Amino acid sequence: MDYLVEAKKFIQRAHSAYNSEVKDQHLAMADWCLSQAIQERDGVNGQPSAKKTG
Repeated sequence: MDYLVEAKKFIQRAHSAYNSEVKDQHLAMADWCLSQAIQERDGVNGQPSAKKTG
């Protein structure tokens, strides 16, 4: 899953949400997706992942 793309979608949904509770839920999901992307980038144990970029 591309967590950055998903985070962007949740942020866009938060912008268009009328209800503040729904907006908060979308922002919380975006935050979770960003955390997952950071974990993938850094590796679960803080070690750089062996995943190749490019």
